[in-house]
Amino acid sequence: MNYTVFFLLAASFVGGGNAIKCYHCSAKDKNGTSVKSPNCISDPVPSQYLKDCDPSIQGCSDWVTNILGTVTTTRRCGNDCHVKPCNTCNTDGCNGSNSVKISILAMIGAIVSGFLLANF
Repeated sequence: MNYTVFFLLAASFVGGGNAIKCYHCSAKDKNGTSVKSPNCISDPVPSQYLKDCDPSIQGCSDWVTNILGTVTTTRRCGNDCHVKPCNTCNTDGCNGSNSVKISILAMIGAIVSGFLLANF
C-alpha cells in the first residue's frame, strides 16, 4: 500500500513535456510589395502565426535577409540558425517582435551620430 501512494505522488510531479510556442511565418518584401504572409513583418506579429513547436525543440529564431533588394523576414521554431545575423530566444512567442532590434539600431545610430557631431 505504501508503494502505491509513493508512485502516485511521484507521478504527480512528472511534467507533461510542454512544447515552446514560436511564431512561424515568412514574408518577402520587394520594392514595397509584400508577398506570402505579409503580417509576418508587423510588430507585433498576429497570434495566428503562433504555433506549438515539437517538444524536442528548445527555442525560437528569426532573421532578415536582403538578396538583391528582396527583403525576407523569417520566424520559426528552433534555435539553429542557417544565416547570420540571427536572433534566438527560448520563451513562448519571443520571436514575434521587432522592437528590440529597432531599439538596438536606434541606439547604434545615436552613438554614431554623437561621435560624428563631436568630431566635426
